[in-house]
Amino acid sequence: MTEHDTGTVLRFFPLGEHGAVVCWCTTNHGIIRTAARSLLKPGSELSGVVDLFHECELVFRSPSKSDLCSLSSADLLTPRLGLRSQLTRLRLAGYMAQLLISTVESGAGEPQWHALISGALDYAANNPPRAEILLHFERRLAELHGLYPADVEPHAALLRHFNHLPAGRRELLHAMR
Repeated sequence: MTEHDTGTVLRFFPLGEHGAVVCWCTTNHGIIRTAARSLLKPGSELSGVVDLFHECELVFRSPSKSDLCSLSSADLLTPRLGLRSQLTRLRLAGYMAQLLISTVESGAGEPQWHALISGALDYAANNPPRAEILLHFERRLAELHGLYPADVEPHAALLRHFNHLPAGRRELLHAMR
């Protein structure tokens, strides 16, 4: 079945010689993975469109037997080039993306996940990297999961519930202070 959605690229992995598995956070389908078989091929229509933290309008086919969708096309909406202007911004974006991937189930189609990461990446792309951005993201994520009691720090609540946080949190916070 062919699906249309808006999504943000959170990460990707090699798939064969010219392809990649792209992990998206989408508005209607939540976290999905798509196979983009010609993404890295010279002259591909997806080249420069499907890239880390880009917001795209995508068309994909849902599989019947696995969770790997097939990417048919993508149109670039927002490249978020500001994230590439400073290494600390890129690290912040990567941490937030990895935290979202590790705490949200694939296929959880609630739009709040996409709104959270999209808003956080837009803000990080247009503002200096600060620890408050990361802390606010963790707080909102914990609240959306229903894990944020007032007496516990958000990262501690997330750690307690999911048993891990992405690597490099402490170093990233130190770099932003």
